[in-house]
Amino acid sequence: MARTIILRFVEPDVSAVADLQEDRAPETCAMIWEHLPLEGKSVHGMYSGPELFIRTDHLPRVPEENQIHRAMPGDVGFWYQEGGRYHSGPTSMSEVVFIYHRGAAIMGAGGQPTWVNLFARIREGQEAFYEVAKTVRTDGPLTLRIERGEAA
Repeated sequence: MARTIILRFVEPDVSAVADLQEDRAPETCAMIWEHLPLEGKSVHGMYSGPELFIRTDHLPRVPEENQIHRAMPGDVGFWYQEGGRYHSGPTSMSEVVFIYHRGAAIMGAGGQPTWVNLFARIREGQEAFYEVAKTVRTDGPLTLRIERGEAA
């Protein structure tokens, strides 16, 4: 049975269920599962389009697997950037991202094209969840919590 995660906006208590893609991104799924729950302020991906993310800089690097640049609504990915000379900060950074509408192209902190490890897909509760997600761009961040769900 597939494992699931729950993505929950804490303040309005609206959530969605996503299936882990353990067959396509086994190391990413294992690492995320091991570090759950995750929680942070949702940030709108201003270069990517309809994308929200939470910073997860404490998470370790995993191999590139099941990578995407053009994302679809419901895609949940993990992005990692090594610190140093190739981005604006001296330390590594990472994010868990999700897409809430069509037209997303994953972009890095400076607006350059980049890729994420696609490790889950939202399958339940998406309508209400996406409506709340849309408000972050205009109304500001909401706390997003990602936790273990039930086996599907």
